[in-house]
Amino acid sequence: MNSNQRVQRFFSAISGTWPSRIYLAAAFALLTWVAVDTMFVDHADASFAAVIPMLFTAPTSLVVLLLPEGSAVAYFAAVAVAAVINAALLGLAVRALRGGAARPAQA
Repeated sequence: MNSNQRVQRFFSAISGTWPSRIYLAAAFALLTWVAVDTMFVDHADASFAAVIPMLFTAPTSLVVLLLPEGSAVAYFAAVAVAAVINAALLGLAVRALRGGAARPAQA
């Protein structure tokens, strides 16, 4: 298997099944909500909006806890990467439960 096939298989695992697509859409919707909450909503107290995407993408996103405090870009990148990894694992699990190669998702 050459590197091109590996990359193609990885992207197929991410977006080749409906559960992985729905998971990615939900994860990025939650990240969008956190971005909007952070930029446009004035809080008199601390907001726990950033916790929800971390819990949604756990256990992979727990690497965020190792990041230095106050780095919003690192937080969004870590949660986005965790969502992609979890979607790939979900796609591979669906493929394995189907018993072989995943059928191409119809757009």
